[in-house]
Amino acid sequence: MIKPEWIVRGGVILGVVSLIVFTVLAVSSLEAELIYKSIFLGDLLAFVSFLLGLLFTNWGIKKPNKQFLISLYGGTLIRLSLLVVLLILVLIFLEINEISFIFSNLFFYFFYVIVEITYLNHRER
Repeated sequence: MIKPEWIVRGGVILGVVSLIVFTVLAVSSLEAELIYKSIFLGDLLAFVSFLLGLLFTNWGIKKPNKQFLISLYGGTLIRLSLLVVLLILVLIFLEINEISFIFSNLFFYFFYVIVEITYLNHRER
C-alpha cells in the first residue's frame, strides 16, 4: 500500500523538477524562449493551486465532516477564483505564447488534481 505522504511528496518533487527544467530551458534557449516561458508560467500557476489545495485539505482532514467539506469546497472555490484572476492577468500583461500557456496550465492542473485525488483516496480519516 502506498502511503499518502509519499504521493504528496512525489507530486511536489515532480512539480519542483518540472519548474526547474522549464526555467533552465527558458533561460538557455534563444529561439523557443517564449514557449518555454509560457509553459513555465502555466506550470507555476497550477503548482501554486496544488499547494493551496494541499493546505486546505490538510487543514480540514482531521475535522468533522461538515468542516472538512467546507475546507475542501471552499478551498476549491478560492483556488479556482485565484487561478482565473491570475490567468487573466498573465494573458493581458505578459508577452507569452497564449496557446502554450493555456495548454500547459490545463495539463499541469489536471496532473496535480489527479495527485490530490489519489492522496485523498489513500488517506485514512
